Amino acid sequence: MKTDLNGKRIVVTGGTGGIAQATAQLLLDCGAEVIVSARTDEKLEAALAELTGKATGFTLDLLDPSSIKRFFEKVGTFDHLVTPASTSTLSPIRELDLASTRTLLESKQWGQMLTAHYALPYLSETGSITLFSGTVTQKPLPGSSAFAAVGAASEAMARVWALELAPIRVNTVVPGVIDTPAWAGLTGSEDAAKETLAAIGGSLPVKRAGMPIDIAKAVLFVIDNEFVDGISLVVDGGHRVI
Repeated sequence: MKTDLNGKRIVVTGGTGGIAQATAQLLLDCGAEVIVSARTDEKLEAALAELTGKATGFTLDLLDPSSIKRFFEKVGTFDHLVTPASTSTLSPIRELDLASTRTLLESKQWGQMLTAHYALPYLSETGSITLFSGTVTQKPLPGSSAFAAVGAASEAMARVWALELAPIRVNTVVPGVIDTPAWAGLTGSEDAAKETLAAIGGSLPVKRAGMPIDIAKAVLFVIDNEFVDGISLVVDGGHRVI
């Protein structure tokens, strides 16, 4: 049975990313009105051009609290918040890239916290917040200490907020290795990304890397199921068990 989200307004931050875009489109396909964000007008226009359905958007800089506040003032009242937007970096602690690591910490952990803070005056009490982490919180990956730290913080925040904000539901989706454009930046090239994803995917019990739609379906589940609250939903193709 198809989930019916007609009449629901859902904010998805970072509409230009692979996971954010797939999530926004799936929610649109289920009848929701979706409001996406991007850091620039150009990126926002490009993101909206890829979406079909009742999609709108505004610019949003997760490193700027005043930008986040203005974003939600423009959005107005809505039903669900989804926060997949983030940057990515891999760096061993001995070779730590201070600038990119600081950006990751501020955009993902602090950015998600500020996003929830400024969203709350407009968020329905029958609605939900979906944060994002990553399976490096459970499956160690060399070079991922910063991402593991912010992911673990997101999962912990969600459990606290599930109590603080009740009856608003708060959950965290925990993606595994997902085939998105971010991997080209992490590995240095598109060819290297393909090789890395194929190698990791082949080692998983499901024999493939994840796709953005796999995560979008998880987001839809935690939004739609009103008895799911305070969980970290791992969607990693069995990566954590090998």
